[in-house]
Order: sequence, then C-alpha cells, then structure tokens
Amino acid sequence: MEYIIDNIDFYNLDIQRYYAPPSSWSPEKKKDLITSRIFSQEWLGSRKRDGAFYMFLKDEDGNMYLRGRSKSTKGYYLNKIDWVPHLMDLFNELPNGTCLLGELYLPSKEEAKATTSIMNCLAKKAIMRQEKEPLHYYVFDILADEGKSVIDWPAKDRFDLLNSYWRAYGEKYWHWAKYYYGKELWENLQKILSEGGEGMVIQHENSVYQPGKRPSTQCLKVKKELEETIDCVIIGAAPPTKKYTGKEIETWTYWYNEVTGEKINEELFKNYQKGEPIIPVTKNWFYGWAGSFKLGLYKDNQLVHVGNLSGLTDSMKENWKDYKGKVVEISVMEIMTSEDGSKGFRHPKYCEVRTDKEPKDCSYSQLI
Repeated sequence: MEYIIDNIDFYNLDIQRYYAPPSSWSPEKKKDLITSRIFSQEWLGSRKRDGAFYMFLKDEDGNMYLRGRSKSTKGYYLNKIDWVPHLMDLFNELPNGTCLLGELYLPSKEEAKATTSIMNCLAKKAIMRQEKEPLHYYVFDILADEGKSVIDWPAKDRFDLLNSYWRAYGEKYWHWAKYYYGKELWENLQKILSEGGEGMVIQHENSVYQPGKRPSTQCLKVKKELEETIDCVIIGAAPPTKKYTGKEIETWTYWYNEVTGEKINEELFKNYQKGEPIIPVTKNWFYGWAGSFKLGLYKDNQLVHVGNLSGLTDSMKENWKDYKGKVVEISVMEIMTSEDGSKGFRHPKYCEVRTDKEPKDCSYSQLI
C-alpha cells in the first residue's frame, strides 16, 4: 500500500527516533548535556506526552489513514482511523496532502498502557471504552502540508507551520505542541517534570527530519535526568487557598455563604450566577485540610524553613499532623540561592516517607 504526497510514500515512511543519554552516563554528564543545549538558544523543545504514537495521513486524493509505529504481523500498517470517530471532524477539515505526527493519550491516565488497551481492541470495543473519556491527539510535528513535503525543512520552520495549524483549527480533543527556547524552555521543562509529566523532546532548530534514524546531535529526549532527591523534615502545614478559581466551576460542589458563614457541599453554580452571596472554595479549605507541608533542614542545629511541598494526597492533607516531625524524601528540579544567600528549591515533589532516617540527619548542606 502507498499514500503518496509530493512523490513521497509517507505510509511506508520509517519514524525518526529520539536520542536519550545512555544509562551508563553519570547524572552530572547528563545534566551538562541537557543544560548546555537548552541555554545555547539553538535548541527548541515541546512537551512529550505518554501514550501511543500515531501518524495521520491525508493523501492528495483525500484518502485518510491513521497508522502506528509498527507494522502488523502481516507486514503492513493497520488503519486505526475508525477507532477515534470523535477526531473525524478535524480530520475531514485538514487539507489534502497532510502528514502529521502525534501521540494518542488519555488526559486522566497519561501512560502508554492506558492508550494501547483501547487502540489494540477491535474498533467497536475501542469506541465503547472511550464513552467516558475519549482519547486526545497531541500533534508535535508536521511532514507534509497541502500536498507539499516539508521533511527537509529545518525544525524551527516546521514548528512555525504547525503553529499556524493550531491557530486555524483550535483545540478540543486535538492539542498542538508549543515550542520554546532558552529560559522559557527551561522553565516549562521544570514545570512539566515537577507535575509528574513525561518530559520534553528538544531539537536543534536547524535539524531536518531523518526517517528511521536516531540522530544524537540533532534531538534529545529529556525525562527525569535533571531531578535530584533531598531528605527534609516536615515542620508543619501551610494554610490552604480559600477561593477556588479552577475550570470545573460549573460542576463544583464546595461553596461558602459569605453572609451566614455556612459551608455547602452541593452544585450551586447557577445560584452563584444569580448573584447569591456564595463563593466557590477549594476542597482543602472546605474541609480544613493543609494546603501544603512546610519543609525544614537543620542548619547550625536549628530547623530552617526551606520551602513548601504541594501535590499531596487528600489523606496526607487531612492527616497532616501525623506527618509532622517525619523525614520525607523529595525530588527537586533546581536548588536556588536568593539575594541574601539563603538556599531553597524549586518544584519539589513528594517521593516517600523515610522511616530509616532521623530528622537530625537532614542537613542544610544538601543544598550546597
């Protein structure tokens, strides 16, 4: 089978692989490579989603194909376009002669296993499994546009073109990769990893797409190579934010009457719209839980507050007093130094409670 665009058979095109530092490298060597590339201002990167790779093809005659990374046992790529009917509106809108590279994933359970458990079924069963939550398609590269191949375009030009698609077609179940340089790239990478994301792929701005290869000098997959672990003492809890400002306000069930002082556990968005004296509040504030843990380290035999730890489970926030005085291992993306010389960390993330370590062993020297 062939799907021809600009005299290139995209259906049988091998996928470019992304290079990752070998496990034999020391953490310091990996970090040096990553940071030197990011701050060179010659590399740009975007978020990596954890799902399953799929290429979308729409040939010059309008025939459409959604193929994975590997061929079937019979030696050809299966067309899985019928597995994702909710994406068809946009598939139909795209111009003939389009080739997009993307990742199908479940937003609530971003892992390859969750996606393949759907895409490896028969189409009818796959659709049934998506009734509560459809798969989303995250597009991170473009290889053909309106009948013209852009495989040999520099990465920065392909990604600019991809940005025009994002503006033209918007987002719902579709998401278009956003690319960053330098400091902005660094900030987004740290944020993604601190939230437990898959990481990023960074590419040299002048790199071209190389089917079937893994070019180490042109691309780099960054996952958790920047993280360091530190052991801290939980010294208390920070109060929670009161007002809820999230996106689920229409179905939110935590409200506070500012006149009566009553907390109400119901869906009251319509009442709120009518002007009743109620405000949406966070779940933590509603139940009187902790907002985050305060973390400390020993400096000159005194516990010094070095930061707060969020991203906790409801049980941890509810029972925060049970954790006070315990040692907790965290991962951090960056150790910072303020103007007064004090140390702290950026984007801390909970790992585990260390029952094998005494609080006095949690030294401030870990930050130096």
